[in-house]
Amino acid sequence: MGVVKFKTSGKAIPLIPLSEHNDFIFENDELAFLPGQLREIADLHNYGMTVPEIAELERRTKKEILLALIELAYQEKITRPLAFLPDGYSEISNERYLI
Repeated sequence: MGVVKFKTSGKAIPLIPLSEHNDFIFENDELAFLPGQLREIADLHNYGMTVPEIAELERRTKKEILLALIELAYQEKITRPLAFLPDGYSEISNERYLI
């Protein structure tokens, strides 16, 4: 059986043995992006497109787009917030109120 390495900020790199007892996430997702694709995703998001709209346009899953946007947020390459309360929602209770 092989092993899987992952990035860590510590000095030792943990190795997880490949086995049916371990849970792996994102194994069915494509997390590599073509040159310029992350920039395109950032631009589309900054111009106001939603995650489902970007996913359809880029022919990626919504999860892949959301993960890309999270990475882009960490890189400070998006200017529009990822999460926000739409108009008509109270910031305190999340209950809809009439304006």
